[in-house]
Amino acid sequence: MEKNRPPGIVPCMPHPLYDRDYYLLNGSNFLYSLYGTMFIFLPAFLYTLHIREGQIGLIMATGTLVSVALKPVNGLFVDRRGRTAFLVSGALLASASTIPWIFVREGGAHLYAIRIFQGAAYSFFATASYAYIAAAAPADRRGEALGVFGLSFFIPTALGGWLGEWVIGKAGFSGLFLSASVIAFLAGLFPLGMKEPDRSSQLPVRSLLDFLSRAYFIPNTASFLFGTAYGSIFTFLPVFLLIRKISTIGVFVVVYALTVVGTRTLGRKLSDRMPRERLSLLSLLLLGIGILSIPFIGGHWGLALVAAVSGTGHGFLFPSLSALILDRAGSEKGGMAMAMFTGAFDMGLVIGAGAFGFVAEHLGYRAMFFSAAGFTAAGALFFFTQDPSFRRASPPGPGPPG
Repeated sequence: MEKNRPPGIVPCMPHPLYDRDYYLLNGSNFLYSLYGTMFIFLPAFLYTLHIREGQIGLIMATGTLVSVALKPVNGLFVDRRGRTAFLVSGALLASASTIPWIFVREGGAHLYAIRIFQGAAYSFFATASYAYIAAAAPADRRGEALGVFGLSFFIPTALGGWLGEWVIGKAGFSGLFLSASVIAFLAGLFPLGMKEPDRSSQLPVRSLLDFLSRAYFIPNTASFLFGTAYGSIFTFLPVFLLIRKISTIGVFVVVYALTVVGTRTLGRKLSDRMPRERLSLLSLLLLGIGILSIPFIGGHWGLALVAAVSGTGHGFLFPSLSALILDRAGSEKGGMAMAMFTGAFDMGLVIGAGAFGFVAEHLGYRAMFFSAAGFTAAGALFFFTQDPSFRRASPPGPGPPG
């Protein structure tokens, strides 16, 4: 073969996945995720201010709603060679907007204002990070790239639960918020050493309508349901455990995160080899089973088992669904596709934190978790019956829109 190659032609080396920029992106995301994990204690902090569950849900949902609203706009701009700038600005805004929590002593409209700025910060950072992956990752390793990138979310999640409890024990919630602000600031330093990917596109505003088509709408709906499940767990499980005095959220967070880490390391190539729709459907069902089991928790071991089941579903669902979206969008629309995908997830968080908060307040936590599990199961059935390519299963690698 070497002798038959035409003169002047050299073999094309595969684009590396694990380069300097990828490690810096993961480092920045690690710190930003550690910052975000600190805020799993925010509902418990609000509860100590005598704020009821319904209002806690609305406060938590406010930041997420702002993030969702900004993502389509951010998606149009980050692909115009602005990914690293959005990473830096998002981290620094997160740092600045966390300082006011140190001085909060009572409920009021000011809590919603703080969450608005935190939501904007997250929108900037998250949109830019996934747009960077979409532009830089090799097409045939998208699932692996997104799955390994997810480790920079869940390793800090495993640490953040215990770290947050330790800081609160030593310095109270004020110490927690100060630590979170410093961590977010450090996250903004890593992107300063990253190169902007060569790929850029200037999509017109009307291109947003493309993402309402069936090929995108169905998997984005699954992402929405994923967010709903995640929101119902991480917004109200800390309060549920506090009231029931069964265990601590630290046990759940550590096991959940380590399970996700396990799926992303031992099974990191699975979403590039197995049809993505099938893996996504199975993962949604595992999340539903985990939520359904929460009211029956009786101690540390039961909580750990629920965390393991839910974490397995989460670990496989995100890389398979997001890679499916990128397969259908291609590199030109990758940043916008991930903005819409993560926006759907965030909107699910709004529903999980908002609507289910009122269910918990008026009907109790058992009814709330049962409702969330039923909602997730119904969504899995919708995904199974409505996705145009499900029954023939998408190819493991990049493919055209279904």
